[in-house]
Amino acid sequence: MPSAAAENRPTIDRKTELLGILARTAIAERSAPVSLRQFAIRAGVSEPTLRHYFKDRQGVVIAIIGFFADGARDWLARSAEPSKTIAEAVAGYADLAMEGSDTDIFAQAHAFALVESIHDRVVARAYLDTIIEPSLKAIEARLAPALDPEGETPERVRHAALNLYASVLIAVVHQRLLRGAEARPLDMGRFFSDLTGLFTQGLEKP
Repeated sequence: MPSAAAENRPTIDRKTELLGILARTAIAERSAPVSLRQFAIRAGVSEPTLRHYFKDRQGVVIAIIGFFADGARDWLARSAEPSKTIAEAVAGYADLAMEGSDTDIFAQAHAFALVESIHDRVVARAYLDTIIEPSLKAIEARLAPALDPEGETPERVRHAALNLYASVLIAVVHQRLLRGAEARPLDMGRFFSDLTGLFTQGLEKP
């Protein structure tokens, strides 16, 4: 008799396969809203099939956000690597951010999640829980040993993480999503270099 795991594998694999297609569709549409019917057409399946795997359009959207989060696990783990000094912590994160900003996936994933979150509080919470908070906690883990070695001012670490993450995110959104690269091009390498210096100087002050 086949095991329960073996019996469930085809369903899991099919769902994963569909999710990859749905995520690529979300990115290809460059954050434009996609209906359940359009998702089904792009995936080459019927709407009932998508409902079977994801329940409804909201379920599809949340699953796609989770898919993006899963794809960033390695990057997130590297972001969380602690550093001995503030300079090393910020510079190391800047290098990782530069790596992520070199592709459209980072910007488009956030654009998709942001657009969907504006109209749906459940999706917004999923975006917060699966992408935003894990990213912030990773930066906190990187900064804490150097910024707050005694664990006495966790709020300062949190504020620093928010500032660092927000600076990177808005720069990428500005350049890639809002066509800032056309209106006012930004040298991303220079930006991250200056960001490192500015943050290091600010955080090292008592």
